[in-house]
Amino acid sequence: MVEHRSEKPGVDSSILSPATIFLKRVIPFAVVAVLASWALAQNAAAPVVKTASQVDWKASGSLPPGAEYHLVYEDPKTHAVQTLVRFPKGYGLPAHSHSTDETILVLKGKLVLEVGGKSETLTAGGYATLPAGTSFSLRATGFGAAEFLAAFNGPFDMKPAPAVAKP
Repeated sequence: MVEHRSEKPGVDSSILSPATIFLKRVIPFAVVAVLASWALAQNAAAPVVKTASQVDWKASGSLPPGAEYHLVYEDPKTHAVQTLVRFPKGYGLPAHSHSTDETILVLKGKLVLEVGGKSETLTAGGYATLPAGTSFSLRATGFGAAEFLAAFNGPFDMKPAPAVAKP
């Protein structure tokens, strides 16, 4: 990250350069555009374009109450899916895994990802790639809801993490 440093007392020394700010804003949209292009290339169907107000959020039947989703794309052959997911502030998803690889791209808010005993807070533009079988948990933190794109390279499933035996 490029930062400008000031030698003057009382002047913020962590002001990001315009190029850094631009990249932080553009990268999430570029990733979404690449995923959408890939989806269209997989299926010769007509393009689908929706504004944010046209996204129809639905209660999830496979997640604990409170989470909402919008299916962006499902490959008719492999059943790989791309879905928008919205967690309300404070919502937590316990440790689980999937049978397929998952990529998470945070679009809004803060999402805490815990993998292998380590926590990382992802904000807009942050992402994680999780190989099939990786056990992880998610939690929305910060001042409001967290929204993210979840892309799976096969059918969606969710397996609870095995219980840890207590000594």
